[in-house]
Formats: sequence, structure tokens, C-alpha cells
Amino acid sequence: MPSLLSAADINSFTGDFQNLFDTFKRDITIYKEPKKTISNVNLDSYHGYGESAQKTNITYTSVSQVHQAVVSYKDRQDAEEIASVGLIYFAGDARIKVDSITKEYIKNGKTEKIVIDGKVFNLLTEDAVKNFFGVKLYVFHLQATK
Repeated sequence: MPSLLSAADINSFTGDFQNLFDTFKRDITIYKEPKKTISNVNLDSYHGYGESAQKTNITYTSVSQVHQAVVSYKDRQDAEEIASVGLIYFAGDARIKVDSITKEYIKNGKTEKIVIDGKVFNLLTEDAVKNFFGVKLYVFHLQATK
């Protein structure tokens, strides 16, 4: 089937889409579930038999990475009513477009929060693939925490 665009045009558009992402991307911090470390286990005590666990033996280590994304904020939230449940569902406060490496980081394990511009957001949706002549970006909708 003939194409309206030549291979040179497609290569040019692909470069333009990548340049657009590179121009408008900014840092976001993605926080995963913290790692739990148990140290100095006291084997002499039998927990559950009148002695409590020593909370000082458990430490949590924050797990986060900084990634790049194109961020779009909504001017207002759109509300739509879900008739079957009788609830009002609010669309996300922000949308991020990320590359495949960031998408995999978000999807692998539990993502607790995403910090953008000092504001904390939770994931609202799964990823949606946007394919621009071979340049794949993944869109997630976020909701601000209150």
C-alpha cells in the first residue's frame, strides 16, 4: 500500500517528535515502596508470648529515582457521573508522557507517589501508548493528593 509520506519524511518527523520530548521534558521523582530492613534480631525472645517486637530493629529505606517526563496540568477537573454506581469520577489533575525506561520503572513494583514541581501525585490510570512514527511515549494520568 502506498504511503503519503516518504521514508525521509517519516525520519524527519521521528526526529522532530524526539526533539519535542527532549525540549519539554523535566525531572520527576518516582517513589516506590520502601525497603524494610530488620537488623539485630533478638533470638532469645519469643514474640507472641508476652514480649513485643523491638521496633528499633526495623528500618525503612526510601526507594526513588529521578526520571524525565513531559508534564501537562489540567486547568480544571472534568467530572463525569458513573450511572451504575452513582459516583462522580474526577479526571486526573496532571498527565505525564514518559519513555519506555520510565514506564517500566513505574509499572514494576508498587509506585507510592510521584513528585512534580514539589506537588505529590498518585497514579490514576494505567499507561496508554502513543506512537509517533515509531517514537513510543507512554501516558499516565495522575491525581494530586489532598
